[in-house]
Amino acid sequence: MATWSPPLEFEGYRLETLLGEGGMGQVYLATDTLLERCVAVKFISTAAPPDPRSRERFLVEARAIARLQHPTVVTVHRVGELDDRPYLVSEFVAGTGLDRLETPVPSDQVLTIAHDLARGLSVAHKHGVIHRDIKPANAILSTDGHVKLLDFGIAKLLELEGAARTQGLESRPGQEPSSVSDPN
Repeated sequence: MATWSPPLEFEGYRLETLLGEGGMGQVYLATDTLLERCVAVKFISTAAPPDPRSRERFLVEARAIARLQHPTVVTVHRVGELDDRPYLVSEFVAGTGLDRLETPVPSDQVLTIAHDLARGLSVAHKHGVIHRDIKPANAILSTDGHVKLLDFGIAKLLELEGAARTQGLESRPGQEPSSVSDPN
């Protein structure tokens, strides 16, 4: 059965090349023609429009990333829908997936990678986001030498406790909600 392919141009974006495919979708390098910048665009790639559960999972991914604004986490710019298929536009991170690094990796670089991953996961957890799919293919070593977490496709969003949720929106730089609870 053939999968759906997005048009090369839509809503101010021009797809340049396929960056990768996974179980749920395809990610393209694209040009944001309005802001003249490179972005990554992820689509659910199925022959038929996705079912409600797949749509919700995709939206959870976008919400998870949107909760996090940190140098070690990819930034989401927009979500939308095209031909009944959701898409997510995020920053394009130039670099190498951790799964593609030449080994052995120098010890100082291993420490930087571990530190960046720990920082990203710490921020995610403080904001009620559990990634649930940490693996080398879901992080990239950017050209500036730091790691960014990607692919929050199976993330779980936890409800922040009452005051922590609203304070998190109004907190000063460096101050984050201190606790989360899992209602399940």
